[in-house]
Amino acid sequence: MEEVGHALNGEQLSQLARYFEEAVTFSKHMGCKVESVEPGRSVIYLDVKDIHLNGNGTLHGGVYSALMDNAMGLAVSALAGFRTATIALNVSFLGAVREGRITCRCEVVHRSRRLATAEAKVYDGGGELVALGTGTFRIFEKRGNPIV
Repeated sequence: MEEVGHALNGEQLSQLARYFEEAVTFSKHMGCKVESVEPGRSVIYLDVKDIHLNGNGTLHGGVYSALMDNAMGLAVSALAGFRTATIALNVSFLGAVREGRITCRCEVVHRSRRLATAEAKVYDGGGELVALGTGTFRIFEKRGNPIV
């Protein structure tokens, strides 16, 4: 991967994870929690509740999508050290979940000065792959905190 910008250090990564859990209202509403974040990688999980289910009693596709989008954006921000925005998101739904914890593991697979592409995989509590996604992110080259 081309080195552009600056990856966040340990203290900045902790601040980013805390901000994500406490101040990003949609993520907070969904109940997303950051398990780990490092430059170019993140792991986020969610404990499935009734509010996350669709009319068939399974996890709504929007929950998978939002979890992956959040994990990818977090990994890109941690790598780039700049604010980011999703410009494309592709999701494949591979399995139904009704309860338990889902975990999203993400890795940035390509980075240029202004764009990054990440891959995310969502697993159910038994370790089965239930969703797969890729996202493309615009990197805003404004120095400072990537979360504002």
